[in-house]
Amino acid sequence: MAAMSMPTQIVLWWVLFAGTHIGGSSQPIRPRLVRALGLQGFKALYTLVSFATLIPLVLFYWRARSASPPLWAAGWTSGWLADLLVLSAFIFIAEGYATSNALSTLAELTGKRRSDARGIQRITRHPVNTGFALFGLAHALANPAPAGLLFFGGFPLFCVASAVHQDKRTASVDEAERFQRDTSLIPFGAILSGRQRLVLGELHRGAIVVAALVFIVLRVAHPRLF
Repeated sequence: MAAMSMPTQIVLWWVLFAGTHIGGSSQPIRPRLVRALGLQGFKALYTLVSFATLIPLVLFYWRARSASPPLWAAGWTSGWLADLLVLSAFIFIAEGYATSNALSTLAELTGKRRSDARGIQRITRHPVNTGFALFGLAHALANPAPAGLLFFGGFPLFCVASAVHQDKRTASVDEAERFQRDTSLIPFGAILSGRQRLVLGELHRGAIVVAALVFIVLRVAHPRLF
């Protein structure tokens, strides 16, 4: 691995992270592991493997981030557009974690699945994936060097693939099937098709406040941290 270029190593670790993350929850691997370890044991192993592949991915990007010049001048994409995308990303992520979801790990562990969409789920049934996809897109626009494009550009690709895989894996669960039928993976898709309506009053105001505060703190500290 030492002989590989830094961009190649970034791609390799993305493949390992995405492959183990999606493959580990696929048929027939997931049921066998759940039978052997129990659901909580499987979740623990799944988390450990995720970190074991994600941390090297981040480290290789960090080492390679300044190794080559940008392919184009970031210009205005590193300013207000990137900031807007990141703020939107934090809101989607915060709202996603604050809203009960029929496809979530918590719903699977507790067996409590609600099939009706509320709040951010009316916009997309995968708000957390959408948030991380927007986060990656924003940073890819602002970091157009090869390492930045490969690292941050992997987020949207992985998030879409992961969301599609999760939909297929949970489609057989009654509540999840109804939840998928009434919502959309693509943001605002269900609203535009008439299956949902935008209800701003259902959004968690506290989640929006937290997202905005985190954005402000990280935006101010960003030059020093990164």
